Amino acid sequence: MLKLPLLLLVLLGTCTAQEPPSLVQLQSNSRMLIVFAPDANSPNFRLQVDLIQRHSFELSARNTVFVPISTASKYGEEKFSFENLPVGTAAEQAQARSKYQVRPGDFLVILVDENGKQQIRSAIPVDIHELVASLDALPPWH
Repeated sequence: MLKLPLLLLVLLGTCTAQEPPSLVQLQSNSRMLIVFAPDANSPNFRLQVDLIQRHSFELSARNTVFVPISTASKYGEEKFSFENLPVGTAAEQAQARSKYQVRPGDFLVILVDENGKQQIRSAIPVDIHELVASLDALPPWH
């Protein structure tokens, strides 16, 4: 009688323990709003997250996923109430920082389209209306 619930718990545990998709996999399926920060508690990061959270529907409707990259965080530590893909391991974070030429102590917001082209690159939090206008100016998502 106890075996079935235990089996379900084990199966659920293996499902939730799987690694998230990589940035490369995500890029071919959606647009990415990557926010680099030295720390998840930095004022610029918190402001950008707050702006994204208040307008998450607009981003989701435009097939855009928030990707937080903070040197002080690990995959799954930060919880957001909107669609996001945290970059987990230190190696993945370093690879993303290298690819987009972002130093560990820098705050930077980058909007990447489905072809990998940077549409926005900002060292300050991005106004969501500017972001949505940039997304709307991109070719329609297929």
